[in-house]
Parts: sequence; C-alpha cells; structure tokens
Amino acid sequence: MTTIGFPPRSPESWDRPAAEVAAEARRLLEARRHEASVAEQRHLVDPLEGAFARLACEHPETCACDGDYPGWAEQLAARATTNHRPREAS
Repeated sequence: MTTIGFPPRSPESWDRPAAEVAAEARRLLEARRHEASVAEQRHLVDPLEGAFARLACEHPETCACDGDYPGWAEQLAARATTNHRPREAS
C-alpha cells in the first residue's frame, strides 16, 4: 500500500505507482458495492421480514414514538445533516 510521509513525499518516492493504487481502490470499492448488494438481496428474501413488520401493526402498544424520547428526533436529524457533508465533499 502506498504510504505518504509527513510532510507528503513526492509521487516519485511512493512505494507503488499511483495508477496501481487507484486500480486497487476501484476493485475494493466494487467489492464493497457487491457485498452491499448481496446483503440487501438477502434482506429482501428474508422469510421472517413480513412477520417482523406485522408486529408493529398488531402490537402498537410495544412501539416507541418520538414522544417517548424528547429531543431524539431533532438530534437524529442534526446527525444526518452532518453525516452527509463528508460524502458530498468526495
């Protein structure tokens, strides 16, 4: 893996060519996308998913709502906003 010193070294002193590192990064990203896709497919065909979803309808008294946790919805919304910033920058 390419290591960059502090202060950053010049590309000529890197351990591996930048193109090789970029190709590996693309392969790793594609592998993660594939793994996520397979996980989502497993979730979609889960035989217990429907039963689990029906629990909330059949037993609403066991479900929590925003009123049970004051300030939670606002805190979650604030986190979601800050969570997207790094993704938008890339």
